[in-house]
Amino acid sequence: MFVLSSGINAEYGELASNNDQNDQQIPGKWDVNSFSPIKKRILFFTMCTFHILSFVFFNLPYSYLPSYNTDRDISSYWTGLILGAASVGLALSCVFIAPVIVNRFSTRVVLSVCAIGQGCSIFLFAALHAVKDVTAYQILALVFRFCCGVFGGILNVTVFAAYVAIYPEHVATCTAIGEAVLNGAVAFGPFLGSVLYSASGFVAASVVPGSLIFLSVLPAFFLPNLNSKKRRADEGKLNWKNLMDPWVIFPLWHLASSQILISYHMPLLEPYVHEAFNASVVWAGTALLISTGVICLSSPLLGLIIDKYGPTRMMMASCVMLPVVYAFIGPNPLLSFVKPSRVQIILSLAFLGLAVPMACISAMPVTFKIYSARNNGNLPILVINSLVSLYCASYPVGIFIGTAASGFIEPYASFGWSTGTLGMIYIAQSIGCGVYCWRVEMNIKELESRQKEEGIVMDNPTAKL
Repeated sequence: MFVLSSGINAEYGELASNNDQNDQQIPGKWDVNSFSPIKKRILFFTMCTFHILSFVFFNLPYSYLPSYNTDRDISSYWTGLILGAASVGLALSCVFIAPVIVNRFSTRVVLSVCAIGQGCSIFLFAALHAVKDVTAYQILALVFRFCCGVFGGILNVTVFAAYVAIYPEHVATCTAIGEAVLNGAVAFGPFLGSVLYSASGFVAASVVPGSLIFLSVLPAFFLPNLNSKKRRADEGKLNWKNLMDPWVIFPLWHLASSQILISYHMPLLEPYVHEAFNASVVWAGTALLISTGVICLSSPLLGLIIDKYGPTRMMMASCVMLPVVYAFIGPNPLLSFVKPSRVQIILSLAFLGLAVPMACISAMPVTFKIYSARNNGNLPILVINSLVSLYCASYPVGIFIGTAASGFIEPYASFGWSTGTLGMIYIAQSIGCGVYCWRVEMNIKELESRQKEEGIVMDNPTAKL
C-alpha cells in the first residue's frame, strides 16, 4: 500500500496562487498568474483558436482524399497509410519530441515554429497535385502528412500546457474545454474539407487552411511568455523515475483504454448498419457525429463537476459506465432483451459520448495531484509539460490500438460479438481502475486523520483528490 506524503494538501491551484513571498519556494507557478482576469480570458480564447486551426486542418483530407486518390488509381490501402501517417507523427511527437521542445523553449516560440511547420506541410501536400508519378506522390504524401502530425502533436501539447498555465486552479475544467474544442475541430474538419474540395478542388482544399495557419504565426509571436527560460532553469532536471511511477501513469492508461473503446467500432459501423438496416454511409457518419457532439457538449460540465467534487470519483464512475454502455453498442448477443435497431445504436453512441470524457478529463488532474502527493508537494513546470505530453500521446495510442484491433478481429466475429466481447474484456480494466481509485481515496482519508490527530492545520481542508 503506497503512502501519500503530506504534499497531498498542496493542491495544484494553491501552488499557483500563493503570494510573492512563497513564490520562490513553491514550484509550479507560471508567470501568467499575474495577469488580470480579462487578459487571462483573452489568452485562453487565443489558445483555443490555435487548437481549432491545428486540428480542423489536421483532419481535412479525411473527406476528400479517398475520392481524389481513386481518381488517380491509387488503392485504398495507400489512402489509409497516407491518412494514418499524421496520427503516427502525432503520437511519436507527443512522446519523444514535445517534452524536449516544450521544456526548452517558450510558448510563443514553440507555437510560432509549429504554425510555420504545419503550414509548410499543408502547402507541400497541395503541391502534390502537380506530381504525376504515382510512386513519388505516395511517398511524398506519407512524408508531408507525417510532418503535419509531428508539428500538430507539439502544438497540441503546448496548447494543453498553456490551458493549465492560465487557470491552474481549474485543471479539469480547462482540460474539458480543450477536449471539447479539439473534438469539435476534429469533427468539423472533414466537413470543411469536403466543401472546399467540391468548390475548388484538391489544391484549394489545402492552400486555404495552410494560409490561415501561416497567418496565425503573427499573434503567436506576440503571446506572453508562459514558460520562461529562467523558470525552467531554476527547477533543474527532470526525474524520469518519479515521472514514470506506475501510480502516476495509470490514469493515462485508463484514458488510452477509453479511446480503444470509442475507436474500435468506427471502421465497422458503416458496413454493419448497411447490412443490418440498409442504412447509408451518411447515416453512419451522422450517428458518429452525434457521439462526438455529446462529447463536446458534456465535457465542460463534467470538468466543472470534477473541479468541485474531485477527479477520482468521476474516474470511478467511468469505470462502471464504459463497459456497461459498450455492451449495448452491438448489442452484445448475450443481452437477448436488447434488439438491434437504429435507435439502439444512436442511444448507445450518445451515452458512450458521455462516458468517454468522464475517463479522459479526470486523467490529467489525478495525474498531477498523485505526482505532487508522492513528491513532497512538488509539481515543477518540467513535470507539468512532460505529463501533458504523455496525456496528449495517450489519445493516438488508444486510437491506434482500437482501429488496429477492429481490422484484425472483423473477419472472425460479427459486430455484436466483437464489440460485446471487448466490453466484457474491459471489465477487467474497470476493476483495476476501481481498486486504484479506492486505494487513493483510502490513503487520503488516512492522511487527513493522521494530520488531525497531530494537530496539523491544513491549508485547504475541503480539497479532495
